[in-house]
Amino acid sequence: MQTVKTDVKELTPTRKSVTVSFTSEEVAEQEAKLVKDFQRQAKIPGFRPGKAPENMVRTRFAKDIREELKSRIVSSAHQEGVVSAEFQVFSIVELQEGEIASGQEANVTFTVDVIPEFSLPEYTGIKLAQLPTEANEEDVNKMLDQILSQRAEFNPVEKAADKGDYVRCGYEGKIGDELIADLVPDAPMYGTQKTTWEEAGAEDAPGVRAIVDGVVGMKAGDEKEVTMEFPEEFKPEALAGKTATYSIKVEEVREKVMPEMNEEFFKSLQVKDEAELREQIKQNIENRKKQENANNERQQISEFLLKSVEFPIPESGIESETDAVLRDFMQRNMRQGVSPEEFEKNKEQLHEGASKAAHDRLKSRLILAKIAEAEKVKVENEDFSRIIMHEAMQTGQKPEKLVKELRKDQDRINQMRSDILLGKTMDLLVEKAEREGAPAEEVEVVSE
Repeated sequence: MQTVKTDVKELTPTRKSVTVSFTSEEVAEQEAKLVKDFQRQAKIPGFRPGKAPENMVRTRFAKDIREELKSRIVSSAHQEGVVSAEFQVFSIVELQEGEIASGQEANVTFTVDVIPEFSLPEYTGIKLAQLPTEANEEDVNKMLDQILSQRAEFNPVEKAADKGDYVRCGYEGKIGDELIADLVPDAPMYGTQKTTWEEAGAEDAPGVRAIVDGVVGMKAGDEKEVTMEFPEEFKPEALAGKTATYSIKVEEVREKVMPEMNEEFFKSLQVKDEAELREQIKQNIENRKKQENANNERQQISEFLLKSVEFPIPESGIESETDAVLRDFMQRNMRQGVSPEEFEKNKEQLHEGASKAAHDRLKSRLILAKIAEAEKVKVENEDFSRIIMHEAMQTGQKPEKLVKELRKDQDRINQMRSDILLGKTMDLLVEKAEREGAPAEEVEVVSE
């Protein structure tokens, strides 16, 4: 086939229309070759392979020839207009084939999203702030208290509740004369609870702060009212900036009794004594802080790249990435008991947040991909082997079975290749970065 004509029109900074045109002679030439192929392969009674008359082959296989001709013309157009394009195609948004028939001109139009040209920032020597990774005595004591609390007993008592005791109580909240339960029916913890448990004075307890603090000093049978002033930015919005009154009635108090740190206790934790337990806790805290630093370094690099270069992002990429972000968010929250009705009520806000996250995530991937090209980062067979072994261990599958599944799913293989490539590129940027200490309040630690 002769060199075909390609016409490119810019629709937006990230979208182009690519029309590949074939003359009637070019289409006829392609169809003639196609008929010859059918002649060679056709099995027609009374004729040896390859000897059936052309007109008989055309008649008997007319539909197949039309479909194959269309497929070959579109494939040729894709090769000429998309694969061989001077710009980088991100995705094909739409395909218009028009009518393709022998003896007629053919015009195949691809609407494609493209990755616009942009210059990379100076990405070697990115300055990274780090948090201290040492575990001090306060860190160790706090973790030890958590371990003891997990093994604590809660015994019924007649005394007033101290901080850390558990209180079984009921409460009813009002704003003026209106029940909060009617204002926020989907959030019962802020309205009315006939019976519930509260950890008295717990600093990180969910629910109504005034109730958590209010039950301190109360004993079984006690009743009182507390006032809660909800912040201006509080969610649910119906309570934002409002002052509520809660009537509390205590039914039971259970005293928190910490376990004794004796031989049996240490044996259950597989340590010799308190000194060994504290050393183990210290190592665990320091390992966690190192991992948090590693995660935070990647976050800082991503933020640096996002701020250092501006270019428009392909629309189709943002759409698909937004769907992926929303899907992940909804799956995580549904596992935590969030209802579909709650998602529906906040869908506009959720979509807006997901779209912003998708934009940044895709932009970061495009920048990393360009850095990978500049640095000649490659995906090797051992990279695939490592990922496959890790996934097999995570899912409990045999690696051989996973490999068989992957061979049937090219999209999944492509995604794995992309993830490996970008991961290796991020590792390279981390390796080439410059580190500097920073006060804890200046670094936002990002954990996975």
